[in-house]
This record gives sequence, C-alpha cells and structure tokens, in this order.
Amino acid sequence: MPDQRIIILGGGFAGVQCARTLQKLLPGAEYKIVLFNKENHMVFSPLLAEVASAAIKAKDVAAPLRQLLNGVKCRTEEVLSVNLDESFIEYEGFDLTRRRMDYDHLVIACGNTTNFATVPGMNEHAIPLKSVGDALYLQSHVIEQMEKAEVCDDPDLKKKHLSFTVVGGGFSGCEIAGELNEFVKESARYYESINKNEVTVNLIHGHSQILPEVSPSLREFARKKMEARGINFYLGQKATRATPEGVFLTDDTCVCGETVVCTIGTTPLPLVERLAVKKNRGRIMTEADMSIPGFTNAWAIGDCAAVPNAAAGGELSPPIGQFAERQGKQLAENIAARLKGGNTKPFSHSSLGHLCAIGGLNAVAEIGGIHISGFPAWYLWRTIYLMKLPSLSQKIKVGIEWACDLIFPRDLGYVKVDRTKSISRAFYSAGDYVFREGSPATDFFVIQQGKVDILVWNEKKQSDELVAVLGKGDFFGEAALIADRPRNASVRAREDLMVVKIGSNLFTEMSSHLTPLKDAMVQAGRRRTNVWQNIPEVQSLLMNMPLSKIIEPVPGDILAADDLIVGILEQFQNRNLDFCCVLNGDKKLEGVVTRSDLIRTIEMASALSEKEDEIIRVGHIMHHEPISITKTESTEVAVLTMREHGLKTLPVVDNKQNNRLVGCIRIETILCHLVRELTDKQAIRITEMDMANPLYKRG
Repeated sequence: MPDQRIIILGGGFAGVQCARTLQKLLPGAEYKIVLFNKENHMVFSPLLAEVASAAIKAKDVAAPLRQLLNGVKCRTEEVLSVNLDESFIEYEGFDLTRRRMDYDHLVIACGNTTNFATVPGMNEHAIPLKSVGDALYLQSHVIEQMEKAEVCDDPDLKKKHLSFTVVGGGFSGCEIAGELNEFVKESARYYESINKNEVTVNLIHGHSQILPEVSPSLREFARKKMEARGINFYLGQKATRATPEGVFLTDDTCVCGETVVCTIGTTPLPLVERLAVKKNRGRIMTEADMSIPGFTNAWAIGDCAAVPNAAAGGELSPPIGQFAERQGKQLAENIAARLKGGNTKPFSHSSLGHLCAIGGLNAVAEIGGIHISGFPAWYLWRTIYLMKLPSLSQKIKVGIEWACDLIFPRDLGYVKVDRTKSISRAFYSAGDYVFREGSPATDFFVIQQGKVDILVWNEKKQSDELVAVLGKGDFFGEAALIADRPRNASVRAREDLMVVKIGSNLFTEMSSHLTPLKDAMVQAGRRRTNVWQNIPEVQSLLMNMPLSKIIEPVPGDILAADDLIVGILEQFQNRNLDFCCVLNGDKKLEGVVTRSDLIRTIEMASALSEKEDEIIRVGHIMHHEPISITKTESTEVAVLTMREHGLKTLPVVDNKQNNRLVGCIRIETILCHLVRELTDKQAIRITEMDMANPLYKRG
C-alpha cells in the first residue's frame, strides 16, 4: 500500500487527541500525519482564567505540539482553502507563497473564533479570553489599572480603574469573574491608596440565571457565594454596546469601568465558512461517524463540527472540551478502521459532568448526577484538571504553582506594552466625548462610521461653540500631535461613532513621509478655525434658521445605479446641473454624481473594455455613501458640513435610519437668506442695484 497522508487542521482538544490516537493505531512508516495549527502549542483553555489572575504561568497551559506529538509533522502555516472534491488543501508558506498539499484523509478540527460584531463597540473595547495571549494581555491590563488607580487623584476616574466587567455568565464568565475578584482584592494590600472595598467586579448575563449547564441548586449556590464575595450581577440584561465609559445594558444603564472581558460570541473561521457543505449555525454537519456527508475521506470534529451523539439519541454534541477529546479519539479509530478495510462506528459519549471554579476556594461540580459545592468541589476541580493537562511536565509545574499560590501572594509584575505605535478601533455612543479640550494628545482619529462635532470653548459666552461637523472618511486630532501640545478643541460624537485610532509615534512617521497627508492636515486646520469668532450675529441667524426654510427639490431627474451613463451625460449638458442624486428601489439615497466624476467614465471604459457584457452605468462612477444631512439638523450644521467638504450643494434626507431623500440645500440660497436677515437688522448694507435683484426680494 502506498504511503497514506492524514492531514489534521487544528491543534485543540479534538485535533491533538486525534493525532495522538492515530500514532498509536497506525505506527507504521507508511502513515504520515500532518497537523496544521497557527500556534505551535495546544492551549488548555479551562485554566486561562488562572493565567489572567496570575495564579499560574502562561507557558504552563500551552503544551508545545512538537513535544506533545513526537513523530507528527507539525506546521504553523495558515491553511487558506480546502478542496474536498480533489482532496487537497492550500496553505500560505512563510515566504507568503501559496502552496498545495494532497491528502488521503482530512480531519477538520480548527475550532472557531471570537465574534463580538453583534454588540457595537465590543470588538473595540472588550478583551476576549480564548488564547494564552488574551490571558496574558488581560493580566497585564488588570495590574496596570491598579497602578493607575494608586496614583489617581480623581475619585471618579479611580473608580473606573478599579471596576471590572465580565460579559457572559457561563463557565468562562463565572471563572474569570471569580478569579479577577480574588486577585485584585488580595493584591490591594500592596497599594497604599487602594482599599479592597473600592474594587468592583460586575457580571452581565442575558438570562435570569448563570451557569445554565448545571442544576438550579448549584446555580443558586454559585450566585450567592459570588455575591457574598462582592461580585455584582446584572441578570436578564443584555449588553447593547460598549464604549470607553463602559458597557450599556438593555435598559440603557451604563456599567462603567476601564476593563471589559467578553466571554460570549463565537463565529466559524473563514476556512469553514467557505466550505460548500451542509452546516448547522455555521458548524459543519457530519454523519454519525463524523465523516462529512458525500465524502469518505473528509471528517469534522470539535467546536467547528455539528456531530450527532448516539448516546443522546442523535442530538448534536455540545462544543465543549470533553466531547471534543472523545470525538478525536473515536475519529482516529474510525480512520484506522477505514484504512484497514473495517467498519466505522457512530460517535457516542455520555457527559461526565461539569466543573466550575467561582473564586475564594469555592466551586460547583456535577459528576455522574452527584452535586458537589464549596471547597470539596474546588479541590475536585483542581485535581481533575491537573490530571487532564496533556503533558507530565505541565502537571508537575502547575501542581507546584498551585501549591505556592496557597502560601505566597500572586506576582504583580507585568510587561508594559507600548501602544503608541498601534492601530486600533473605538466605538462611542451619541453624545460621548472622544476627547476634551485641554486633554493630552495621544492618538490620531479617522472616522469609519458616524459623525462628530468639533467644539471650541468661547470665553465670552462661557460655552462650547460648534466649528465643524465631520463624517465618514474625515479625520481629526492631528493638530495637537503635530504641535506637541494638549488638545485645543473638544470632539463629541453627534451619532453612534466608529473610529480608527492611530498612535502618536506611527502618526508622526506617516505624516512626515506622506506629503499628501501633510497637505490635507494643513488644509483641515484652516477650515476648522472658529469661523464664528468675528461674526457671532451670523452664527445666531444660522442657528435659528430652520432647514425647512431653505430645502429645495433636487434638480434634474433622479437616477438609479443601473441606469446607463448616457442619461446622466444628457442631464449635465442640457440642464447645466452640478450634481445628480442616485436612489435605490426604496428611494434611499445611494450615491451622488458630480461633474468631476464624469472623467471617471473614461477610466471605467478602459477597465471594462475586456468585459464584453459590461456596460458603463451610473453605479460605476458615483460616490457611494455621500455626505448628507437630515432635515432635523440646523442650518449652522449644514454650513459647517459644506465648508468642511467644499460642497456647494448638500442632499437632505428624512433621517439616518431610512436615508430617504427629501431635497437639497444650496449655499447660494443660504447666503441669500442671510443677506436679507442681516440687511433687515442693518448689520450690513448693500447697494440699491443689489436690492433690485430678485434673489434678495421676499417671495
């Protein structure tokens, strides 16, 4: 028989157990086992909370795959695609070239990844707990918050530094909440200005009870014990958004704090999403023997697979570690049987029970129908997980560290990561301040979604004045970074806002080498000077001028993205228009075409020349998601928006939700109304000839 190559994608519980069992069942040299995993270690995820709270060292929950699977060819390249029909995978080598590897059998055990996209701002402001890197970062972040609280003079800010919020009341959420509570409160004695009673740990859970997998009596025991140790519960409340202030709940309550840990939300990896196979909520559906339907040499196990469990009447196996391990072992036996001409067996496993540590030497356990709680459950929890660690060296190291943890305080040393060169994202709710005038300059911001107000303090009026309104694609925060001074303006979210943040060092490098960026920033600085400083009467008139007074019908015919380009050319030529609006089937504003966009027709003609069936249409040259204003905004905001973007005409929509076009406003119309009002107030004088102009006459 020729050599047989078995490729395993994923180095978690399922993949590692499958590889280990295959080594025992297929010891011959003709069997080649290859395991792909982006990390070169297996993570023992049940102990990540212990790493985050400095109870054990990070490396002791990360078993090196090469040492764990001696004889298996372990690779850390990223797998890009799987071709089930032709039995090969494609992966990206370290030289960034795409390579191919054929297989005789393929095991997909790559798990899933975090997905915070369902909660606005969670991806930007929350810390996940899925990898050793996540746990280490959380540990450093928590210690850094204590260091900041130690020297903080502002009581409100100190409270935020010492507030820790966990989203999710399952096993991971309860374990990390309990560990953080113990770690921070026990460490408070080493900080002179921190009292452990100032430490707040909050747990948010969308259901009425935590730990849905265990019995009601154990849930109640866990909740009461955790509450007695100072953990606050927000049950039956879902997180609706996360901002720099904290997490907002269904009833719009803000659970404030600088630290948010999110243990909910998973999504399939792109590799799994691209597979054209039957899925159940993103998980690959398998036959009873864990093979992928329609393929005799492709299998799926672990969190990425929906595996029927014969022991539960065919119900799908839960995505937890004990089932993943059993699937890995059973699948290895099935592959070996198929290679030797035997029959495969359906997956069958009865749950061994559940364990969850809740802090303070307490835990809850449900083993074989027996309920255990308190210290005995905690001792059982540590004993079982110590024995389940994949290598002997890990068992010894973790055992020693746990023994030391009972005697010595936890290590408060941490690696301070310099984030000034980082690129990150941040979410702000409407009304939140991105920064305030006088605050230190640390970041440059680019708006990804939403709008902001640029506000400057007016000493005479003793209030903020609006000097600019910025939207998608605009930037701010550059002036203070360039001048190396505090902020001279405040920036407030006009609506829900998503921004890209660029650290000061990286921004300095970019701006010093990119001349167009430097020029754009100089021009932006000129535009954002306080235009109202010397003409306060104009600002007052604009603030009190209703937008409905100056809204006009959109000139020309309304276009659709599928319209031919010849129609828009005729409108611009025959009607002398400056722009045309493009609407979709629901009459929502989809785009805008200006005279300057017409030159793109030539570019598109060249780009589409090789596509015989493609005709140049309006959608090819229009501005998608154009700058617009809602009919409820003030005329002042309209003028500032037009000034910032150099617009002469601005579309007006009903509201941001439906985005339906109701008309447009033109700068000359606004100026005509201003001249009339100022003339009536004798603030300006114009000639009799000007007065004869019908533009200035009241209709």
